[in-house]
Amino acid sequence: ATFIETADLIDGHIEAKRIIEGGYQMMKLPLPCTLSFTPTGIDPRRPTLSGAVRARHSEITMFNIDDINLSDENIGLSGSPTIVAKVTNIKSERAPVKMAEGHNEIELIDSLIDNIKSGKNSLEVKETKAKKVKKRPEGFEEVDFRNGAKGILTWAEVVKGEISRPSLELLTPARHLAQQLGNDTKVMTLLIGKDIGQLAKELIAHGSDEVIVVDDERLEEYRILPFASIFEQVIKDKNPEIALFSATTAGRELAPRIAVKVKGGVTADCTALEIGEHINRKTKKIFAPILESKRPTYGESKLATILGFVCPQISTARAGTFEVPTPDNNREGIITPFSPQLGKDVFVSEIIQTVIGEGGLQNLFNADIIVAGGRGAVVDNLQLVQDLAEALKEQGINAEWACSRPVVDEGITEYARQIGQTGKTVRPKVYIAVGVSGAVQHIAGMKESDTIVAINHNIKDPIFANADFGLVGEYEDILPVLIDKVKNGFKFGLEVK
Repeated sequence: ATFIETADLIDGHIEAKRIIEGGYQMMKLPLPCTLSFTPTGIDPRRPTLSGAVRARHSEITMFNIDDINLSDENIGLSGSPTIVAKVTNIKSERAPVKMAEGHNEIELIDSLIDNIKSGKNSLEVKETKAKKVKKRPEGFEEVDFRNGAKGILTWAEVVKGEISRPSLELLTPARHLAQQLGNDTKVMTLLIGKDIGQLAKELIAHGSDEVIVVDDERLEEYRILPFASIFEQVIKDKNPEIALFSATTAGRELAPRIAVKVKGGVTADCTALEIGEHINRKTKKIFAPILESKRPTYGESKLATILGFVCPQISTARAGTFEVPTPDNNREGIITPFSPQLGKDVFVSEIIQTVIGEGGLQNLFNADIIVAGGRGAVVDNLQLVQDLAEALKEQGINAEWACSRPVVDEGITEYARQIGQTGKTVRPKVYIAVGVSGAVQHIAGMKESDTIVAINHNIKDPIFANADFGLVGEYEDILPVLIDKVKNGFKFGLEVK
C-alpha cells in the first residue's frame, strides 16, 4: 500500500491510514505486505550516541544481484525500459510582478485592488531565432516497435459516484495523441466501479470512443490488487499502444504496477504529451511513431523528454495541467461490458473506512479562487486564510483554501490540502499565496493559475518572481483589510455565475 500516514500491527495484520484525494482510508492489510509512507507520515529520527555505538557494531546484511536472481540486463541503464531523449530549459511565461504601494495596510490593499483592476504587466516578447529543421538521415531503417498495438487507453477514476476531474482532463491529451497518430486511432477508457453504467455516456461526451465498463459491487472503491489485475486483462485484450493515468494518489500507485506487469516503463508527472520519432544514430534506426512524454525536472527548471519502447507506453499526467474537454452530448461511442477473472487473492486487503472531507476530491481542482497559506501565515493556524476563502464563498465565488508543504509538515492541516510537487497541482482563475516563500516544489503545483497574487513580508522571497500581483506586508495586518474589501464586493475581477 502507498501514501501511508500511520500503520499499526494488530492481531497479526496491519491497520494503516492511507491518504487519498480529499481524505483518507483505513485499511486492513495481511502480512507480509509492503508499505510506502508519505513524507508527512514519519517524524525525523535524530541520531543518538547509543545509536551510533550500536551502528558501529551491527552486522549489515548485503545482497547482490545473484542473491535476488537478477541479471545485468535487468538492472541499471540496460534494464531501464525508458530513456531520456532530450532536456531543455523551461522559460517563464509570466510578466514581471506588479507591486502594491502604500504607507499602511489600507493604502496597500487599495493599491493591490487598483493593480488588479488595471491588469497585469506586459511580458516582453523577445525575438526568437528560427529553429533549424533537422533533416531526417537517409538510409536509416524505420522501425515500428508497436507490434500491432493500437489505440490509447485511459483510466476513469470514480470518486463518490462521479468521474474525477483529473480523469476527464486526461481525455484532452488522449484525443490530441489520437489525432497525431491518425489511422482511426481510438481513445478507450476503462471504467471500474459499482453501478457506474450511467458514467460511460459522460466519458463518450468528453472524448472517449469506447468505454470499457467493469461493474462489480466489490469494486465500489479503488483497491490496487483487483484494479491492477483488471488493467492487465484489458491490456491483453485490447492491446493499446499508449496508456494514460492521472497523477493522483491512485494513479501514481496503479501506473507503475501495470508497467511491471507488462515489463514496460512509466514517465510520471507529465505536463506535455506528443507523438514524435527517435533517431538512433548508432544503430541507424528511426523509431516512429513514439510517445514523447515531457516532464519538469531539476527543480522545475528543465523539461525532460522521455521515451519508452514497450507497449503500452505508460505516462501519468500532472493533474490540473490539461483542460477538461468541452462535452458534446451528441457524440457517439461504444460501451463495452468487460468481465475480468478475479480470484480471492486480489481481495486480501480490506477497506475498513473511507473518510472524504468537505468538497472531496473535486473541490480544489474546481475552485475558481484558491487561498493558500504558507509557513509565514501560521501564527493563527491559517485562520485568516480560511476566513478569506469563506468571505469569497459568501460573495458567490467558488473558493477554497490550501497550504504549502511546511504547513502540513508542522501538523497544522491535512496533506489533502497540500499544493505542490508532492501534493496537488491546481490551475484556478486566481491563486492567492499568503506567507508562501515560493519554493520550486510549491510553484510546480500552482504555476498554471491564470492570475497569481502574492502576499508576503519578505520582498526577496521567490514567490514574487512567480506572481502577477504582489504586496509586501504582515499577513495578520493585511488580510483583515482584504477580507473587509471582499465582504464589500471585491471579487478579484471574477463574475459570480
